[in-house]
Amino acid sequence: MRLKFLILFMTILSISYWGIGNSQSEDAGANLKNIIGIWKPDSDHYNLVLKFNTDGTFGIAYSVEKLDTRPIDRGNFKIEGEQVTFVSSGSPTCKTYIGKYSIKMIKKGNFQLTVEQDPCNDRRGFFVADWNRVKE
Repeated sequence: MRLKFLILFMTILSISYWGIGNSQSEDAGANLKNIIGIWKPDSDHYNLVLKFNTDGTFGIAYSVEKLDTRPIDRGNFKIEGEQVTFVSSGSPTCKTYIGKYSIKMIKKGNFQLTVEQDPCNDRRGFFVADWNRVKE
């Protein structure tokens, strides 16, 4: 009887452990749900904002007010695993360049981009900081 109880207890403990571990890693990962919104770099080096929209588009501007009217760069983005790809749509800064970055969620409301490949020098320079959520 004790052996059955011990086996049952260990099974429940294992299931609980793996369930908790999996849910934490999913929450910590980058996905469309947790990056939608407006972000700004934690560095004052650039006075920028970056907006991810639910329709898969992005915009970069010098202020929230200028995101729709005077963006520095805009286009489409796609997240696949730990990689985000930016495809500019003829912006003055990045033309139609494609940039690939690894994305790491540092904590809730904060992520970091690391360039893998991007011919757009300005965007590479913009993305060197950690990004903090301004609003969703």
